[in-house]
Amino acid sequence: MNFRTASMDTYTKVMTIVFIIFFSVVIFALVQSDQKFVFWPVSIMVAVIVTAYLMIPKIDLEQESLKIKNTFVDIQVPVRSIKYVELITKTGFNLRTFGIGGLFGYFGYFNGNDVWYVTNIRKKVKIQTERKTYLISPEEPQKFINEIEKLK
Repeated sequence: MNFRTASMDTYTKVMTIVFIIFFSVVIFALVQSDQKFVFWPVSIMVAVIVTAYLMIPKIDLEQESLKIKNTFVDIQVPVRSIKYVELITKTGFNLRTFGIGGLFGYFGYFNGNDVWYVTNIRKKVKIQTERKTYLISPEEPQKFINEIEKLK
């Protein structure tokens, strides 16, 4: 069963728009400056935007496993290894250990070893397994949680 990834929350949309406008202005200024070093900064900025966009996951729940997949990863979490799953609607301080925080969502490692693929911070679903903690944001979080509970 496929679960649509949640649309971006307002803060994430604003951050994404601000980043893209800022990068566009900088890229335009660099290209207009006729400098020789323009290629690398422009390439890096475009790569950042494209990479962040490609991190948006697809969420699929099958009989045996939960799949979180994007262009770079294909995470498969066996349903039997899930200890609990819960909806987290409140937002708080989170420490980004390694990843992207705000451009199209929150992807990577947060709070140490928690793996996040979140596009909407108000629709986070925490999935605790024996080894890891995953946070994702399906468009219909309660329906997703109910389906996980049925399979356990």
